[in-house]
Amino acid sequence: MARYLLNVVETYRVPTVNEALEMRDEFNAAAEYELQSFQYTTKFNKKTEEEYQVVKVKKVINEEKDPLSGVQVSYAY
Repeated sequence: MARYLLNVVETYRVPTVNEALEMRDEFNAAAEYELQSFQYTTKFNKKTEEEYQVVKVKKVINEEKDPLSGVQVSYAY
């Protein structure tokens, strides 16, 4: 049975808006997937008085109706 990865949603935390926008540019330039959505939200930690950005990205790997490639997912921590 063939299994095709259709899309992934990733959430990141970065310190600044500029870093979030740099990530968007990197994701747009990648040939392995299509960037379907990108958003960032500015958050503030009252305890530490730290501001940061939460970035959410949706990447389309294969079209649902016509998948072209198998993808092996691997996470390294």
